[in-house]
Amino acid sequence: MDLVFYDFETTGKEPHWDQILQVGATKVSKEFHEIDTFELRSRLKPGLIPSPFALSVNNTDYTKLIEADCSHYEMLRKMEDKFTKWSPSIFVGYNSISFDEEFLRNSLFRALLDPYLTSKNNNNRADLLELLRTVDFFFPDTINVPINKKNKKTFKLDQIAPANSITHLAHDAFGDVIATKQLAQLISKRKPTFWQSFLEGSNKSLVYKVLSEEKMVFSCQTYYGKTTAISGSFLLNHPVYKFPVIFDLNFDPSELVELSIRELKDVYTGGQRFLKFVKANKGPILLKKNQIESSWFFNSISINEFQKRSEILANATTFKQNLASMLMDIADEDKQDKEMSGSQEDLMAEETLYTGGFPNHRDQQLKQWFRDENWLSRYDLCQQFSDKRLSYFGLRLIYEECPEILPLSVRDNINLSVANQLKSLNKEKWKTCDDFYKEIEIIENDPNTKAGEFLFELNRIGKYFNETYGEKSTKNKE
Repeated sequence: MDLVFYDFETTGKEPHWDQILQVGATKVSKEFHEIDTFELRSRLKPGLIPSPFALSVNNTDYTKLIEADCSHYEMLRKMEDKFTKWSPSIFVGYNSISFDEEFLRNSLFRALLDPYLTSKNNNNRADLLELLRTVDFFFPDTINVPINKKNKKTFKLDQIAPANSITHLAHDAFGDVIATKQLAQLISKRKPTFWQSFLEGSNKSLVYKVLSEEKMVFSCQTYYGKTTAISGSFLLNHPVYKFPVIFDLNFDPSELVELSIRELKDVYTGGQRFLKFVKANKGPILLKKNQIESSWFFNSISINEFQKRSEILANATTFKQNLASMLMDIADEDKQDKEMSGSQEDLMAEETLYTGGFPNHRDQQLKQWFRDENWLSRYDLCQQFSDKRLSYFGLRLIYEECPEILPLSVRDNINLSVANQLKSLNKEKWKTCDDFYKEIEIIENDPNTKAGEFLFELNRIGKYFNETYGEKSTKNKE
């Protein structure tokens, strides 16, 4: 399968509220021969305030931000068309599963397009950052990983690329794509079996296949910058969430297999987390024993003991049944806790990609018509959605792209809503004008930041917001 390396530059860190400013992507063969490229930049959406920190990092000046020829919706449509033509492929990014993929999905969701573009139509997705962490953990001499000021390894792309003699334009979407592709090519040559596991991990069915066939698998997890290994044996699929559950072989199953459901639950919730979960749809990298036999890690574990433990688990049918019941109980309790706390009450439409359910058949059809019609017809379609989120997104798209066709009362209501959001002095989920000026003040008062050189552009952008939204801000009444 061909590979698509892609990257986004954005207005900030929040996929529900920020926007993609620049897309960079290249499609290559499995031998890394270039097939096609795509690069596009959009201007800022009306009603959105960016982060000055983000703009200074990705070097987005006034001209790029305000005067770019392409609107955000136009950019998304062109990107969607290109990615669809490139399908099926494995979509690879750098820290993409947690960042770029979330921006992609949420942006397409709000644009009434298919949010699951990179995981449908036989596409797969993978994150090169996880491969670099995994390779470095087991075989730390494979690549050069720089050390930061805190004397810790850093995998930031703008530092690890030059540490491996890769020159690129950092924090530019296409520049970062080139660096990601070259790092991938480097790993594929130096650790080809790891590269193969990386590709297999992008395919959910192959993940299940490896887990079912191997008595033991090895992988890595990273929390707060610290990477550790997991040595595990597959037990079952989660009874509610359906993802694979593996037993951590650092624990002795002989001490657990005879316990009742209640006793297992007490041990597990009491801190002995002997179960690990594999997110099969997020590109897990599962290694076999022969892939790590020459690593320092293999010499640090008791492999014979691990094999004995995996054999105990293979025959522990009642234990697995009890674990399934335990996980069901925990899932039910979590659901009840969420219902009791009313955690859904404060969610806004922009935050409901994963919680609001899928559109029904009629709404899916209306979405397709919305995609194909002119703006005037799109307004009529907005009145027909049964899912109020889709009506809201449709009206906001018209407001951003072709506001003159909106009835004056509708346009005034959206203008008022936008003004209240952006001029708020409260701590909001989105960036406000007040947040923008406060970030500029931080940059001005920090003599060590490189962003100081960008202040002229930031102040010019700030002046534009003053002229567009007015200088007065309002604090919501309690």
